[in-house]
Amino acid sequence: MPTHRRRSVLLSPALAAALAAASPLSAQAQAGGKNNLTIGVTLEPAPGLDPTGGAASAISEVTLYNVYETLTKFTEAGRAEPLLAESWTVSPDQKSYTFKLRQGVSFHNGEPFNAAAVKFSFERAVAPDSVNKDKAVFANIARIDTPDAHTVVLALKEPNPDFPLLLGQGTAIVVEPKSAATNGTQPVGTGPYKFVN
Repeated sequence: MPTHRRRSVLLSPALAAALAAASPLSAQAQAGGKNNLTIGVTLEPAPGLDPTGGAASAISEVTLYNVYETLTKFTEAGRAEPLLAESWTVSPDQKSYTFKLRQGVSFHNGEPFNAAAVKFSFERAVAPDSVNKDKAVFANIARIDTPDAHTVVLALKEPNPDFPLLLGQGTAIVVEPKSAATNGTQPVGTGPYKFVN
């Protein structure tokens, strides 16, 4: 399992696309000392920096796995591997997924990452006022149980063998509950990069 290091990064609002270094888009990077990174890109992550708040794929290209993280992550081979979840098991009928969460992880604002944050994030994704473009993924969740701070059990209405892959998309980021309302302009995640400005 890779070790995560936290870095503070000063970003221009046009972009934090700086973080899209993994993006196939062309970018020019300049190191601004040991603590600053400035990258210019042609991609604009509108309408904000929260991938659950708009349909533009540019938002996730900039922030996913950089600022925000998900329970799982896509591999180059197109498989799901653990990220915020260190492991998971699935029931034989593929209707119940039990995720064991990484311990010792904190959000950039110092709040702990835990099962309550996962439950909040997934309930937020399917709420009536949600504009999450993948709302149907979360609408398939019949129940979310949190037997302890590091375990989440997701009971599905219908079986879905692709569920771990879907939880690696930008629309499935885990957000810190107190920061959710302002993540569009001041994103708070668990990723290796912390948004400063």
